[in-house]
Amino acid sequence: MTTTDIKQHYRQLLETYGDTFESAQYSSRESQEARFDVLSSVGDLDHAKVLDFGCGTGHFATYLKASGIQCDYTGVDILEDFFPIAREKHPEARFAKYEEVCSEIFDYIFVSGVFNNKLDNNLVFFEETVKKLHAICDKALAFNAMSTYVDYQDEGLWYVEPEYVFKFVKKLTPFVLFRNDYVVKDTSVPFEFTVFAYQNPNKT
Repeated sequence: MTTTDIKQHYRQLLETYGDTFESAQYSSRESQEARFDVLSSVGDLDHAKVLDFGCGTGHFATYLKASGIQCDYTGVDILEDFFPIAREKHPEARFAKYEEVCSEIFDYIFVSGVFNNKLDNNLVFFEETVKKLHAICDKALAFNAMSTYVDYQDEGLWYVEPEYVFKFVKKLTPFVLFRNDYVVKDTSVPFEFTVFAYQNPNKT
């Protein structure tokens, strides 16, 4: 898929499912929040400046608020159709295109599910996205991806070797935490992993 295809894909999901976990391409609300549980364990998010890259309709903002975390939240997405819904739910937050905020520095940056869809150039998209987000992150970048260590692969999804991701991130920072110790739904093996790329662990 191309960027245009991705936009149309999520626009169709939004039109079909509305403001639900399904419009963000999660299999259930429980699996969505299980991922948020892992991602948010990266550090102390209270009063932090947070960027949610691929925010959809602001489900992560909802999760943070429900968890009692007060932060300066910004959400960005390639599909601006999500923003009116997100702004209505979270008038205190900011939702914008990435180009509008890319000159700022954020304490924590989160990427959940953005790397999952199979594209024409997944590796290039992954590397460029991680590099540009790491460059504007003061404390830690947290992201997840689908692992090749699975018993089944969906032909529409992108799976990547965890070893490759670890080596790539280590070129950006020596402080890397790799998590493959969780499941987000009832499966026999973890089918995804989460990476915390810290600028300096003493800052978190």
